[in-house]
Amino acid sequence: MHRKVTVATIARPAGEVFDWVTTPGHWPRVSPATLGIEAAEPWRPLRAGERFRERAHIHRWRGHFDWSVEVVERPYRCVLSAVSAGDTVMSRLAGHIAARMEYTLAGDDSTTRITREISYPVEGLAALAGDVLGFGRAFDRACDVTLETIASILENPYLHGPRPDPTAESLLHEADPLADAAVACLVSPSGECGALETFLAGLYRGDPAPGDLPAPMRRFLEATSARPAWACEPRLAAASEVFLEWGVLSVAAHICASLPETYQMPRTAKLLDLTRQLDADPTHVDRRLWFTVRMCFDVLAEHGLDASGRGRLSLQRLRLLHAMVRLFVQRRLETPHRLAGLASTGLWDMENGQPISQLELLHTLLTFSHVVVRSFDRFGCELTPYQREAYIHIWNVAGALLGIRPELLPRDAEDAARIFDGIKSRYGGATPEAVRLGRGLIEFWTGLFPAVARDAASELMQFVVAELLSPETAKINGLDQLPAFSPAAAKAVRSCLALRDHMLIDLPVAQQAAALFVSLLMRKASSSYEDDSGIFDIPDELYTRWMGITTISS
Repeated sequence: MHRKVTVATIARPAGEVFDWVTTPGHWPRVSPATLGIEAAEPWRPLRAGERFRERAHIHRWRGHFDWSVEVVERPYRCVLSAVSAGDTVMSRLAGHIAARMEYTLAGDDSTTRITREISYPVEGLAALAGDVLGFGRAFDRACDVTLETIASILENPYLHGPRPDPTAESLLHEADPLADAAVACLVSPSGECGALETFLAGLYRGDPAPGDLPAPMRRFLEATSARPAWACEPRLAAASEVFLEWGVLSVAAHICASLPETYQMPRTAKLLDLTRQLDADPTHVDRRLWFTVRMCFDVLAEHGLDASGRGRLSLQRLRLLHAMVRLFVQRRLETPHRLAGLASTGLWDMENGQPISQLELLHTLLTFSHVVVRSFDRFGCELTPYQREAYIHIWNVAGALLGIRPELLPRDAEDAARIFDGIKSRYGGATPEAVRLGRGLIEFWTGLFPAVARDAASELMQFVVAELLSPETAKINGLDQLPAFSPAAAKAVRSCLALRDHMLIDLPVAQQAAALFVSLLMRKASSSYEDDSGIFDIPDELYTRWMGITTISS
C-alpha cells in the first residue's frame, strides 16, 4: 500500500478550510496533477453519496479518478474513495487502481490543522507500470505541492472578500508615493540626476547600497527587499518551469502580443513615444526592448524573485525608473537630462491622471501575465490549470514589487482575463503614437534576422501577430500593414531553423517562426548586449535548453 500524508497549519477557521478543500472546483487551481473536474455542481462543498470525475496527469500517467464521497462530517472529516483508469495505452498498463483520500481537520475560529491522507495499493502489474511511469514519486510531490498551495491561497488576505474596482477611473490618479519619494531624494533641485542613475546601475548589478543613502531611499529598499508574504513557492517554481519549457514562445509573445496590447492604451503609448522622441540615441527603441526582454528573463528564471534574485533587483530598478519619469513630468527642471523635456508645456496633462498610474501599471502587468497565457493557448501549448495559475501568480508577485496595490491584482487566471478586457474596452484606442511604437517592434524583429531570411522576416512576423492578436489590436499598432505570409517565407523558416531533438519539432510554422526569432535574439543578446548595469547574461540552463534550436549563419 502506497500511503502519502501531508499536514499543514492554516490561519483560517476550520469551517472555512473544510468548505474550501471539499469544493472540487478549486482542485485544478491547487493541484499540479488535476486537469479538470466533471461534476454536476463543482463549486459547492461535497455531500455524502455524491460522485464526480477528476481528470489527472501524473508524470507519464494520464487518466481519471472516479470519486465517491463516503463520509462528510463538517468541519472535521471527509472521506472519498475512487477507482482510477488510464486514458493512454501506457497508462492503461497500471490497470484500475482503488484510491482513498481522507481530510481530517482540527482547530478553532482562527487556526486549522489539516491532515490530508491518500493511499492506493501497489502490487502486481500495477506496481511495475507505476515504477515505469514514475507515478509514485510524482504523486507524492503533487500531494506536497497541493497542500502548500491550498495554505498559501487561504492565507492570502487579498484573495478573499470585497475589493476595489480594478478598472476604476480613480486609479489613473494614483501612482507610487514610496518610489516617488525615494527618487526625489537623489535628484538635486536643479534636476541633476547623475547620483540616481549611478545608484540604479549599481542596484541591478547587486552592488551594496551606499551607507549614506537618504531615509526615503532606505525605506524603499527595505520595503522591496523581499517578495510579499503571500507569495506561493510551489507556484513560483511551476511558473519558472513553464518558462524553461515554453520560454521560446513566451519571449516571442512578449514582443508580438504583450507590447502591442500595451501600446493600445493611449496614455501609455503617448508616454512611451515621448521618451523615444526625447532620446537622441537612435537605438533607444532597441535598448528599451532589450530591457523588457531582460526583465522577463530575470523575473521568470528559477529563484528570480528570491531576496537575492535578479528578478527582484530588476523590478526595484524598473520601479525607480518609473518614478524618475513621473518626477520629470511633474517638475520643470533646468537640466540637460533628456527626460527634462517631459515637463514642457502641453506634453502631459496632469489633470487627466498621473503618468504610469496604478491603472496603467496593472494593465501592463496583465499583458505580461494574461496575454502570454492567452498566447500559449493560441500557440497550442497544453498548460495545465495549475501552470496557468502559476504564471499569473508569479507576475502578481512581480506586480506587488513594482508598486501595484495587492488588492487590485487578479485573483486567478479567469479574473485576470476579466480585468484585462475591462480595462481595454474602457480605455483602449487608436493613436498615432501606437503606430510609431508598432513600427519600432517591426524594426526590432526584422533587424535580428540573417540576410538569407530578412526579406521574409516581416511576413513571418505577420503570421505570428495574426496568431496572437485580434485584427483590431494589430491595426491600432500598424501591424496590419505587414505583408501576408507566403510559401516562400515558410520555406525560409525551415531553411534557417534546424530543430534537433527539440520539443518544437512538430509544431506549426507560426511557432517555428517564433522559435527562430528568439534563437536569433538570444545569440545577439549573449554576444553583444551590455550597458552600465552589466552584460545581458542568459542563464546557462535556459541557454542549454533553448539552444536545441540552431540557426544557419548568414
